[in-house]
Amino acid sequence: MDYRRGVPKQSFSDISCSIARAVEVVGQRWTPLVLRDLFAGMTRFEDIRRDLGIASNILAARLDELERHAVVERRQYQSAPPRYEYVLTDKGRDLYPVIATLVAWGDKWLADADGPPALIIHTECGCATTAKTVCAQCGGDLDASTATATAGPGARPGPGTALIGGFVAAPD
Repeated sequence: MDYRRGVPKQSFSDISCSIARAVEVVGQRWTPLVLRDLFAGMTRFEDIRRDLGIASNILAARLDELERHAVVERRQYQSAPPRYEYVLTDKGRDLYPVIATLVAWGDKWLADADGPPALIIHTECGCATTAKTVCAQCGGDLDASTATATAGPGARPGPGTALIGGFVAAPD
C-alpha cells in the first residue's frame, strides 16, 4: 500500500479487466508524461526531471515502477559516479499507440486556439498525422459507435466485470 499521501493505494489486481491491469502500470500521475519524454528520445533521469519539473523522488518512483513492469530497462552509462539511462523495452514501445491516442484526444478537445503544442510526423511519408483507431481485422473505424465488449477467454465474475458478458459484480 502507498501511504505517502495518507490514502492506501488500492490494487486493481482482483479486477478481471485489461484496462485495470494497464492502469496499474501506467495510470499514476506523471507516468504518461514520463513515457512521452522517453518516446521523444529523453533517456537520462536529469533530462526528464528538468523537462517535467517533477520532484526527483517522484520521478524515481515512476521509473522504478516502469522498470519493475519491464516497460523500461535501466542501463548504466557512467561508472564514477554511477549514472543510468532509461530505455523503453519492446513492451514499453508497444505503449506508443496509447500515448499517440492521448495526444490526438488532447489536441482535439484541449488545444489552445493556436492549435496543438506539438505535431506527430509519420517518418514513412513525412506528413503530420494523428492517431486513429481501426479494427485490426477489417481496417474500419473503431470507436464507441462501432464496437462493443463481450466476455473473452480470460473473463471471470468479479469486481469491474458486471457489464461484460452478463457477469454480476460480487457483493461487498
